[in-house]
Amino acid sequence: MTIYKKGIIYLNKAAIDVLGQPAAVELSFDGNRRIIGIKPADVRRRNAFPLTAHGTGKYRKIQAAVFFHHFRLRLEGTQLVDAAEFTPEGILELPLDSLITISRGAR
Repeated sequence: MTIYKKGIIYLNKAAIDVLGQPAAVELSFDGNRRIIGIKPADVRRRNAFPLTAHGTGKYRKIQAAVFFHHFRLRLEGTQLVDAAEFTPEGILELPLDSLITISRGAR
C-alpha cells in the first residue's frame, strides 16, 4: 500500500481482500499512536470514502485529502506503508511511524 502526498491512499489486492471487497471505507485517526484506521463502510454513509479503481489493475484508491487536511497530516512525497496490521475488530491499521519514503516529490 502507498500513500501519496496529496492524500490519496492506494490499497493493493491483498488489503482489499482482507477488508472484504468493500465499496467504501471509513477512515479514523489515533493521534496518540499516529495510526490511520481503515474499515469497511456502507457507501451511503456520510463519512464513507468510496473505493475507486486505479486504471485496469487490482488496486483501489481512496481520495482522502479532506481527511488528511482535517487531521493536519502532512506527507513529504510518496510513502510506502511498511507495517500494516489487521485488528480483531476488523480495522486495517496503517502506522504513520513506519512509512518509508519512496519519492520525495517535486523539487
